[in-house]
Amino acid sequence: MKKVICLFICLLCLCHAQQPAAQKPEPKKFPEEVLQTPPVVFAIGHDYQIMVPVVTETLLSCEINGKTYYDANNGVICTATPVRRITVPQAELDAAKEYTLCCRVVTKRGEYYTKTEPLQKKTYKFRPLEKTDNIKIFMLADTHNRVKAPTDAVKYYDKELDLLILNGDISEGLSNYNNILTNYKIAGGITNGEIPVVYSRGNHELRGAMAEQLPLYAPNRDGNLYYTFRVGPIWGIVLDCGEDKDDDHAEYGHTVDCHSFRLKETEYLKNVIANAANEYNTADVKYRLIVSHTPFMHINEKPFDIELDIYREWCKLLRENVKPHLMLCGHFHTIRVVRPGHAWDHLGQPCTVVVGSRPGKTMDEYTGTAIELTEKNATIRFVHNTHKIEGEDVIEFK
Repeated sequence: MKKVICLFICLLCLCHAQQPAAQKPEPKKFPEEVLQTPPVVFAIGHDYQIMVPVVTETLLSCEINGKTYYDANNGVICTATPVRRITVPQAELDAAKEYTLCCRVVTKRGEYYTKTEPLQKKTYKFRPLEKTDNIKIFMLADTHNRVKAPTDAVKYYDKELDLLILNGDISEGLSNYNNILTNYKIAGGITNGEIPVVYSRGNHELRGAMAEQLPLYAPNRDGNLYYTFRVGPIWGIVLDCGEDKDDDHAEYGHTVDCHSFRLKETEYLKNVIANAANEYNTADVKYRLIVSHTPFMHINEKPFDIELDIYREWCKLLRENVKPHLMLCGHFHTIRVVRPGHAWDHLGQPCTVVVGSRPGKTMDEYTGTAIELTEKNATIRFVHNTHKIEGEDVIEFK
């Protein structure tokens, strides 16, 4: 009996020895299997926020000139949210002209002994805006979940593009995460993380169950979606008008408080003006832009008649203090250059306003705005996704 038992044990050991060893899964290839899109470098104040959506829990950091910057919250490196954000000083990245994303995919996040895949890196070239003349900007607004047509329109500039502006209603609404990804599919696909991008929220991005979470997924300053930015010789302010109807409109179902939001934004604008010497009145600022999804002006078939006292004050503050060169807008689904004193100007607009987005009747059509800045003027071209020029104007600077 003992011999039989020993023989049985030997057979078990032999079978076990012949079994192939369990193989560890191959690490995910970075960036292809980790990042959903290429990174996007958003300009916020005097910083950049390098942001990118990920498909798995990932510890992501950024190296610039040997210094490491983390996506961290009070000392804890973030892995929970599906969009990573790494804030870096603008001057550092502008000087280095490249950055390296460093990735550790998390296989187990525990209270003790978190486990990760091996460290992987990818270096991205970066082209800061250093020239002061012949600056090429493309503005997209009201893409409403379109990706290909707006992207094709921007290809009008090919590799000469210096700055991309996403000016609101890029998504149809924020009912789901895929709509948020539209920002990254467009901006990441166009720029590949190699040039700066400016982002402004539109009124449709106040709608849907995820609207309140947008600051987790979009560039912002201390949670606010209005802020100033610098890109080379350009100083700009992103203004957020919120919704385009009164807060008690039945469409919103008691989900918005834009009145209080606008009052807070008015105080912010006054603080920017009080700090003009460090904002738009520095010696190296040659162009002053306003980026606002909503133009807060009348248009023939769409009267703008909410919060008129607030918007009239904004116009006065900007006109008398900031003295901007251009105001870039969307919202009205039309293409038009509107100079002060025009019939649509019912609040005393602070400068010439470019309303420049026209989504077509199908998802395959879109017209956006190409802007070329020189020290004397701005050339505006409304560009269809086929690169047909649908309108052109030259705005002389005083």
